[in-house]
Amino acid sequence: MRIKLILVSALMFATVANSFAQIKVKTDAGDLTMQFNGRTNFDAGTYIVNDDTEGKQHNGVAMNDTRLGAIAKFDEKWSAKIEICYASKAISFRDLWIGYQINENSSVKVGNHFQPYGAKPLGLAYKFVEDATADYAFCPARKIGASYAYTSDNLNVTAGLFSDGNVDNGKNIDQGISLAAKIIYRPIIDDNTVLHIGFAPMFVQSPNAINHTGIIPTTVVTKNLITTGALANDNYLRLEAEVLFIKDKIYAEAHYLANKLNNAQVGVDEQKGVYLDGFYIQGGYMIKGEKQNYNKATGLTKSAFPKSLEVLARISHLNFDDIKAGKQTDVTLGCNYFINKNLNVKLNYIYAAVKDGDDYHMIQSRLQFSF
Repeated sequence: MRIKLILVSALMFATVANSFAQIKVKTDAGDLTMQFNGRTNFDAGTYIVNDDTEGKQHNGVAMNDTRLGAIAKFDEKWSAKIEICYASKAISFRDLWIGYQINENSSVKVGNHFQPYGAKPLGLAYKFVEDATADYAFCPARKIGASYAYTSDNLNVTAGLFSDGNVDNGKNIDQGISLAAKIIYRPIIDDNTVLHIGFAPMFVQSPNAINHTGIIPTTVVTKNLITTGALANDNYLRLEAEVLFIKDKIYAEAHYLANKLNNAQVGVDEQKGVYLDGFYIQGGYMIKGEKQNYNKATGLTKSAFPKSLEVLARISHLNFDDIKAGKQTDVTLGCNYFINKNLNVKLNYIYAAVKDGDDYHMIQSRLQFSF
């Protein structure tokens, strides 16, 4: 009964939202245009564990991560975006920024937006149902800040200054700051082939303890496999190195991510430096469809063309042994079918193994509607 209700809700939402997406507001002078956008995920999953104390299996369905927003463009060079998200029974802002196009290659952005680090800005173009575990553990969320971006055929450079933007009932607090940058060089780029190499440093002065977690999020339950716990520190340096390759229907990429915490408090002991790292390697092949797609402006992959069928594989690894918190490795097999430009279906199988711990098996599916 619940599955039928989810499917009926999906169809109703798709019909209404698609009509809503066709609405464009434009002034008579043509100096302001506004277009609405959004998405929602209809998930089903089963989560099988080997630990008898936690039960053998969990099954469920959910309507997860629903977003509605609008993008406005005005006075030729100005733009703005607002996006509101409903997830985990709470409403929150995601994007909330204003931008200015300096020239054909350069732009600036101010407000709540992603820092240039990791693959989280992919959004709708995620290849899998969930982030890679290493991405989930190390990549920061959106923050309030100002950033500059330069884009050309062979080069992407993004840099910015950000802060947490938290408040504490009017009290004076140190929110901390982060300096982040990302450089992507494309020695090869044409209609069918892309080779991109990237490097991203991020320095964070943070008064708040941070927590890195090897997490497996699923439709019905979220399992923390390994965790660093709360680590108080003076500051930390994050680094990322990546390579991405596309050739016609073949796609492959690899990311290495690391975090060096200075003067970290681990339990009752203070260590001068704590080093945590991880990596993931993933690839895919388009069984049916024209080719893999790439977004030059963001330096990330794009969703496939309608009627495309894609198979995928990924291995992700986390290493928290520097504070004796363990290691985690997980393997994901996936299949994506893009029904049209608004609707796609994803199916993933995940096997996760923890050093000196338990193994976990998960099957996830997602019907994603976007406009």
